Amino acid sequence: MGKVERVFPGAVNGLINWIEQNFHEIDSYVTTFKMKDGTLKTIYLNESYPEAIGMTEIAKESLHQTAKDDAFVTK
Repeated sequence: MGKVERVFPGAVNGLINWIEQNFHEIDSYVTTFKMKDGTLKTIYLNESYPEAIGMTEIAKESLHQTAKDDAFVTK
């Protein structure tokens, strides 16, 4: 199962710091951002469509498990 990690202290600063600290270890990604205007933006870098879908499903299941464990923290 994938690892769920909440970035902080701020949503943007925490995410930027995490990316900077892990930049050379990132091989592929799928992520979705909610923009201030309410629209969603999904960005990805993957070897294949199945890999992207698989990563998305792992993230989905990891979030379900985090919520089930009462460990999901909102902003």
